[in-house]
Amino acid sequence: MEAVRCYKQKSNITTSISVKQKDEQDYLALRQLLSRHRISVGEYLIDAYRELDKDAPDARRLKTLAWG
Repeated sequence: MEAVRCYKQKSNITTSISVKQKDEQDYLALRQLLSRHRISVGEYLIDAYRELDKDAPDARRLKTLAWG
């Protein structure tokens, strides 16, 4: 497995993302939802990974995301 590089600040990993223009409205809606519930994007991302892909990744769904 290829090593993943990351930037760590104290005990937290810090990252940045890009969002495709076609996904901007959904991203902004997600940020509002998370803000209302006081959940960070990182917490949500890890929870979604655990729910969707950690134990049994769906390669077809991931390919669809990559091609979208």
